[in-house]
Amino acid sequence: MNTHAKAATRAQLLAEIVRGRAQDHPEANALRTIARNLKRAATELRKATGTDRLPDEADQALWRARMAAARAETGIPAAVIDHVSALATGYAPDLPDLLPADPEHVRQENELRARFLDLSRHLDARDEDVANAVLVALIRLHSDYDRLAAEVAVHGRADQAPTTYRPHEGSRTAAHLPGHLTVFDGGLILTELAVPFDISPGEIWQLIKTAQPARDTAAAFIANLGAELAAA
Repeated sequence: MNTHAKAATRAQLLAEIVRGRAQDHPEANALRTIARNLKRAATELRKATGTDRLPDEADQALWRARMAAARAETGIPAAVIDHVSALATGYAPDLPDLLPADPEHVRQENELRARFLDLSRHLDARDEDVANAVLVALIRLHSDYDRLAAEVAVHGRADQAPTTYRPHEGSRTAAHLPGHLTVFDGGLILTELAVPFDISPGEIWQLIKTAQPARDTAAAFIANLGAELAAA
């Protein structure tokens, strides 16, 4: 089976899955639009001969399917449709690195990658029931990945720059990274705190006000203050 025939099979199977979800769904029209365009792409892919590229008509149908998926809450991630075009374009869908700061999110991302690699090996199974099950699992996987990406956007990435807090009054400032808050008093570190990954700015401001010096930093603070008084 050549690449266009494989892509046509994926498009047809995916169209049937999507159409089956349209009944009683609040976004039934969008789901039917996705299914209709996937079937159109399958037809055009089957007709393609003498070329390795993705036929324009199939490309346009897949683009319309992606747009319908992206514009409505269909439960069909647009990335799943890319598994159809990948055979002809060579650009296979991937899971971009999220670089989460939260260790639990790191674990979830690693689990998703393992599932993705395993499923990708079975996409072209000769048994249609197996291929159908893989596409259903990929819909769930890409949905899980999108939800995780949204959580990481809230809880923070490991490579992000710290957020600086500077109150209008007093000498205290703070630098916040996901899961970690460093409170300064003047040029000294007052204390370092482990904080929730979903801590709110209001809660950070409260910690800046109420944070007590850590034992070792308190000693350094007192010694530094004594030196400054002696020099005055």
